[in-house]
Amino acid sequence: ECFNSPYGTQYFKDYAEEIPGESSNMLAEVAKETGAYIVGGSIPERASNRKLYNTSLSYDPSGNLMGKHRKIHLFDIDVPGKIRFQESEVLSPGENLTILDTEYCKIGIGICYDMRFPELAQLYAKKGCHLLLYPGAFNMTTGPAHWELLTRARYI
Repeated sequence: ECFNSPYGTQYFKDYAEEIPGESSNMLAEVAKETGAYIVGGSIPERASNRKLYNTSLSYDPSGNLMGKHRKIHLFDIDVPGKIRFQESEVLSPGENLTILDTEYCKIGIGICYDMRFPELAQLYAKKGCHLLLYPGAFNMTTGPAHWELLTRARYI
């Protein structure tokens, strides 16, 4: 998640890229060179509407953009004495499901905190997805307690 920048809301504006841009071009080239599907984590995206999004880009084996998922559920947390992190102070939420239709299966994409919402997984299942991918950068306060549990729950 946000592989092209340090992970912190104070960095997203400085590291945000338009798409296409340096990171998206690199992902497309790697997909083409390797002949593999690539779900490229995510980057802070500066959109044409001037808003910032946490965006995951996916490419087919020819290097063509297959999907652009904008994180739907922004992570806001305030645990006194532990952590305060407010993605909504900088980022805008996405509004759409992203489904990659491959010759192997349909893949649903979410980003990190999106995993906490079973309704998103249910929508993907209803649309025929057999694989869900959630690039994520969970923090060390809540991450270890929740990541494995959530992956098991989405599997069921």
